[in-house]
Amino acid sequence: MKSPLKNLVQKSALLSAVTLLCAGPFTAHAVETSNPAAAPMSMSAQPVTDRIIVKYKNTSQLSMASSMSQTAMENASRLAGTELRHMRRLATGAQLMRLNKHKGGAELAEIISRLQQDPNVEYAEPDLLLQPMAIPNDTYYNQQWHYFESAAGLNLPSAWDTTQGEGVVVAVIDTGYRPHADLVDNILPGYDMISDSTVAQDGGGRDSDPSDPGDWAPANACYSGSPATNSSWHGTHVAGTIAAVTNNGTGVAGVAYKAKVVPIRVLGRCGGYTSDIADAIIWGAGGSVSGVPSNPNPAQVLNLSLGGSGSCGTTTQNAINTARSLGATVVVAAGNSGANAGNYTPASCSGVITVASVDRSGGRAWYSNYGSVVDVAAPGGDTSVSSNGVLSTLNSGTQSPGSDNYAYYQGTSMAAPHVAGAAALLYSVDPTITPSEVESILTSTARSFPASCSQCGAGIVDAAAAVAAAGGGNNGGGGGEETGWTETNLSGSQGSWQHFTLEVNSGMSSLNVEMSGGSGDADLYVRYGAQPTTSNYDCRPYRWGNSESCSFNNPSAGTWYISIRGYNSYSGVTLDAQATD
Repeated sequence: MKSPLKNLVQKSALLSAVTLLCAGPFTAHAVETSNPAAAPMSMSAQPVTDRIIVKYKNTSQLSMASSMSQTAMENASRLAGTELRHMRRLATGAQLMRLNKHKGGAELAEIISRLQQDPNVEYAEPDLLLQPMAIPNDTYYNQQWHYFESAAGLNLPSAWDTTQGEGVVVAVIDTGYRPHADLVDNILPGYDMISDSTVAQDGGGRDSDPSDPGDWAPANACYSGSPATNSSWHGTHVAGTIAAVTNNGTGVAGVAYKAKVVPIRVLGRCGGYTSDIADAIIWGAGGSVSGVPSNPNPAQVLNLSLGGSGSCGTTTQNAINTARSLGATVVVAAGNSGANAGNYTPASCSGVITVASVDRSGGRAWYSNYGSVVDVAAPGGDTSVSSNGVLSTLNSGTQSPGSDNYAYYQGTSMAAPHVAGAAALLYSVDPTITPSEVESILTSTARSFPASCSQCGAGIVDAAAAVAAAGGGNNGGGGGEETGWTETNLSGSQGSWQHFTLEVNSGMSSLNVEMSGGSGDADLYVRYGAQPTTSNYDCRPYRWGNSESCSFNNPSAGTWYISIRGYNSYSGVTLDAQATD
């Protein structure tokens, strides 16, 4: 038996939020273009917040409380050394608290450290603002090189011969949407998840209207010295790439143009809070969020073209884990700082498909982040020549909404929805496909880079090859004799679960599951036919560290559930599952 876990004080990474897409469109006939601009929040800007996320351990009564008593808040305030007020319980089970004023640097780190000294606290972290990343008969289709050109295109025309995304729902977690004539027919009811009225900029907090009123900001609104910015209509551009109405004789085409989009608004003036984004991830996948009606259209794919600096926070990771357990594939932008994506969130989170950007030549776009956490690349464009950007739906308003238009944008924000759309095509071909299988197919069928793209993942996503693999039952495994997948860079907190599945065909001679690498202490659980628990499993090695394996001869055909539970916090873990005949 493992010895009791010592109380660990988790370091709090103070994230400097950065913009993944900053757009300043200008008129160019019917189509506009966005040139690179300075990020609204610089990397050197001191991160500040007046909100803290605190997760109490499951053994504490506070872990399930929807509200906290005055006594509990007085105790928390006394421990933190400053006044705290309870705001709400998140869908992840954490509690959101507000400080009496904005704090940053060593002062904020000290408050976090003090809170984590409570033996009932699982973790505490700042609630920081993240920012937006930046053969049809449609009029502008011939300008959407990112769909069909051989160097950097997604190879969509051949994929469309098989599927156009029928029956699939994609949640776009972004600035909301405008009811663009070339998009609105593919929009399902969504939600405005922004809880702060200043960020929301629409006169209120959370509500059922996810339309985008504009995310413009005056000078100095986001931090001291921040420039004035126009509205980006970022979510409308992203949604158009995924599912613009197609073959309607006007405008642009979408990657999965028969899929539907559930818009979830989390980004407004100066960005969006981690706490709202985490709730949006869970709600988008069909999970429950207190005070919010159930999502009538749970998404199989979630797109997050947003982020900030710092490693993946526990709140975000737990939300992603929940979405995956509900069967949703999470696609995220790698970031636009030309730096290691491992230092950005949610790009560095486990269980996501992290997407780098290539330019029209198929090489890494000059702005794109890179690194070992990147899974694949997709066209994100380069608007130094406007027509080399990614063309999609937009709005002409500089602050409040104007008329419908189209614009060229650049960024990993534009690359990610190409991959989210490709994932939707896979779900349309095989509705039973799992998030791990989606990632495996997209990476194993990706094309080699025709130009330099170091640390950009497995290659450029090839929609036609991926659809063929999914339709043929290959699941990216490289042939009919072996079925499996590999997950890398997994991390989690003490007591947290990550769940995966593997479909094993009849006649397989063996099933081998291996967990290895990284640091900390995770436990492997495997069970046939149902999700394992600490008391119900078919295999649980229960050893120190992360080197554990389970093997089965002549495994039963069907769904095998494979899970990792954090006995201690852990990171950098690899999980491999293979069935062979």
